[in-house]
Amino acid sequence: MTNPSAAPVSTKFLNVLVIGANGYLGTAICSAFLRTNAPPTSFRVHGLIRRESAAHQLAMNEVIPIIGSLSEPDMVRTTVLSHSPVWDIIVTCTEPSRATEAAHWSDLLAFIQDLASESAFHGVRPFVLWSSGCKDYGTTGLHGEKSLTPHSEDSPLQSHPIIRGRMDAALRVLEVAGAEGSNFTAAVVRATPVFGYSGSYYGAAFDYAAAFAGAFGKDDIRSRTLDFTSDEGTIMHGVHVDDCGEGYVALATAALPDDDRRRRIAGKVFNISGRRYETLREVGAALAQEYGFGHGARFGLAQDELPEAVSGHNCGLVFGWSQWVSSERIRNLTHWCDKRSLFSENIGVYRLAYEAAVEAGLDDVEKVRRRMAGNWGDDHKATE
Repeated sequence: MTNPSAAPVSTKFLNVLVIGANGYLGTAICSAFLRTNAPPTSFRVHGLIRRESAAHQLAMNEVIPIIGSLSEPDMVRTTVLSHSPVWDIIVTCTEPSRATEAAHWSDLLAFIQDLASESAFHGVRPFVLWSSGCKDYGTTGLHGEKSLTPHSEDSPLQSHPIIRGRMDAALRVLEVAGAEGSNFTAAVVRATPVFGYSGSYYGAAFDYAAAFAGAFGKDDIRSRTLDFTSDEGTIMHGVHVDDCGEGYVALATAALPDDDRRRRIAGKVFNISGRRYETLREVGAALAQEYGFGHGARFGLAQDELPEAVSGHNCGLVFGWSQWVSSERIRNLTHWCDKRSLFSENIGVYRLAYEAAVEAGLDDVEKVRRRMAGNWGDDHKATE
């Protein structure tokens, strides 16, 4: 039983800055840090955002909002340092448009160097978690192929051209952090696609199934199949966004200055992926059942065999990107593990959450929809 008269333990707060805190991943990372508070060490989480309209939601979630733009370096530096001259942990999870990304990555690294210099003056060398993604590795084979092996952190990099700038920026931050005289240490996080809540790119799966179902009447759909152009063995390896956020926190806590594991984390890359992969056969069957297709799902069809209603749904990066990714490094080093249900296991709940996000008009949903339509150039709603 707790003794209410016992002398209170003084709590030491570590300052965390999440750059892009109002985005899909940033929100989950902030929440994960707050859930991890364990006196006598706790995290005070700050979120750097561009839009003042997003500040209220952060504050309601006990994240201290800081409004500023990396494109205005002097102003944002002054604003952030007015909250604290010392930053223990800095997390980046921004998604610039292709039109602005070159300047964005350069501004972001320069900003971190500025904060690290000030923190180092006060005796603290920040630990930076820089977000990239597992698409940096390219694809693997299909489920069932004899030569199938997972990507690891040591796999060759074969990034999709759309996100090549992000991959190069991640390599650059490791180079800068590892240079002699650097004021910060860093690790790069490469997560698989994430799902849950507003859905991220998995939301496109729901949009596709809904559009396909909409091409038929309620009675007609019972005699139909939900059809896909991709192979049923396509590997869809994802992780719930909550579990992904917990992975960031596991790395951050393992890298605290008084923990000798920091030297094994600094300068390294860490993959975050689910405990097992799912196949398009599993996901397609779950979607077919959820949307009422009485004859299940079919795979490997030609594009012209699909209804006109789904012609605008370019889901190749969702249904056609086969990738198996190992996350043994983070599991072995930090004992992190994913706990939430896989996508196909709890698809009804994930659909419910996604449709609520659509109804609420969340920016995350519209951004993904624009990208699925091929527009990657003007969606810089700046989650920084």
